[in-house]
Amino acid sequence: MTLESPEAGPSGSKLPLHCTCKASDGKGCLPELRWTAPNCREQVKEYVLLCEDLDPPIPFFVFHHGLFWAIPASVTKAEAANAHPEELAKISRLTVAGWRFVPNVLGLPYVGAGAPLGHGKHRYVFTIIALNASLKFKAPEKASKKDIKRAMTGKVIGWAQWTGTFEKPWPN
Repeated sequence: MTLESPEAGPSGSKLPLHCTCKASDGKGCLPELRWTAPNCREQVKEYVLLCEDLDPPIPFFVFHHGLFWAIPASVTKAEAANAHPEELAKISRLTVAGWRFVPNVLGLPYVGAGAPLGHGKHRYVFTIIALNASLKFKAPEKASKKDIKRAMTGKVIGWAQWTGTFEKPWPN
């Protein structure tokens, strides 16, 4: 499997400013991502897309910026519009694309990179995970990150990562 961001460049590139807290809305958006299906005998049933900041100022804490699941097997790209919450998202946890999401600490489906001032370069790791079975929950609108990880066990048939970076240095 491969994962790339055509608008940002190769893995390790700086995230475009509109994908960070420096965006006009102060929240940023999901960068354009494209992926290929895994090269295996098993058929993809759905994808999970996760974005995490590996460098938050709190030791041993990984900040999740976005966690999307129930992405159809026919989908091979993600764009900012896909992450927008649908009208009743606080209840349904659905995006306008029909993907399920686990809210981040701001209660949103996705929030762009926002490294603290002077904290140095942060790595934002985007991971696409291919599953051979759909994730099922009695109450999908209440599924947590822990629930998603547990439910993926034994279903992962491929994954790929792309890393973008962002930092907010002190002004000169």
